[in-house]
Amino acid sequence: MYLFFVRHFNDIDHIAPVVWKMKKDKHPVAVYCINPQYDIHSDYRLQFLKSLGVTVDYLHVAFDHPRGAFGKFIYVIMQKSYALQKPHEFVVGEPPGFLIRLYRQVSWRVKSKFNVIMHKLYYGRGWERSILEQTGAQVICFDHIKPKHHMVDAFLKASRAMSIPSLALPHGVYLYTNQKTKPKAIDSRRLAKFKRYDYIIATNELRKQILVGSGIPAEKIIVLGCARYCAEWLAQNQKILPDTNDFNPPNSTKLKVVLMPSKPQARVDVDRLFKTCALLADLDGIEAMIKPHTRAPGAKNLFHGVPLPDVSHVLTAELCEWADVLLNVGSSVITEALMKGKPALYLKYLHENTTLFEELGSCWTINNEDELKKALLSLQDDINNIPYSKESVAAFVSDIVHGGDADSDVLGRYEEFIVNSSIAKQDTRLQSKALLTN
Repeated sequence: MYLFFVRHFNDIDHIAPVVWKMKKDKHPVAVYCINPQYDIHSDYRLQFLKSLGVTVDYLHVAFDHPRGAFGKFIYVIMQKSYALQKPHEFVVGEPPGFLIRLYRQVSWRVKSKFNVIMHKLYYGRGWERSILEQTGAQVICFDHIKPKHHMVDAFLKASRAMSIPSLALPHGVYLYTNQKTKPKAIDSRRLAKFKRYDYIIATNELRKQILVGSGIPAEKIIVLGCARYCAEWLAQNQKILPDTNDFNPPNSTKLKVVLMPSKPQARVDVDRLFKTCALLADLDGIEAMIKPHTRAPGAKNLFHGVPLPDVSHVLTAELCEWADVLLNVGSSVITEALMKGKPALYLKYLHENTTLFEELGSCWTINNEDELKKALLSLQDDINNIPYSKESVAAFVSDIVHGGDADSDVLGRYEEFIVNSSIAKQDTRLQSKALLTN
């Protein structure tokens, strides 16, 4: 069994295509969520995989065995605390009011002490090893997650002891070409984050060189391209996008624009970003919306009060389909816009970083607010009037999506590497056994 562990919306974006490909080719795969706060039941990608016969579950539900009266009590409190985030779960057999108040009282404590609680209930009792044994795990795949989060550290220890390869798969696309992209982006943190994995998958050579520069051995870093944005998955994803009423914008003859900024901590000029929102709201003939970065927990609240509709609740694929123009700072969603042939305006003046798409000339680089106004007015007259070429876009897609090889089968490469890493480890175990026997 090939095990994939997920925790957030973003990493599922990049892991779901790989699981889909492997299931399609009849490999035994399972997806377990290690974050009990994430709602797997409303995630359309996970539900799609489940419909194909993939095991999709919370890890603590699938392998639930808290020990002792205290352990069972804490487990119930923990489960109910998270259930409070989904009120519909209490419709039938709703507990008495005092219990709900109790759950709410401890909810924040449970969230902040999750790893400590799980250690008391599970860790150190062979729980993670028993899971690997029960599932017949051949490879375990996480996203680019720090081992200290959730129970990753425990699984890395168990997998190493059992000679099961551990892989870190991308949960995003690395696009920055400068070294200091945000306060915590330092070599020592990268090394601590990745050194425990047997292999780290990178989308492109740029990301590999950043990791090598942080002290990670080059032979552990494999460039395979970007599963999320490969044409094979984009076509499949379009078929399974949920048909909801979340996004029903009025029909408009105006130029439809979506602004997707970076995480504020990525050296973004937030004050100037607010002014840009006001500028967009005031422009005649423009229907503009904003979607804050999905991996910045406080970003949504940060934009309360801006004069643009906040479409955080709308899927990025839907927005890319709706928009005529994408405004981007440093988000990888520029990739999808470029692959769909949509004009992509890079608002360089809103942050201090430099990007790969800027250096490749595969977007419309905007250096100030005046240039932004002129660009949008120009696109109102002619949506095809863009200053960058198809060749530069193709070079960017080749680098980011295909890992430098424009003709590569991205999902096929992921599948091949994951399967072969298991085979290689098995061969190593057999050789070691043979040496010991002799």
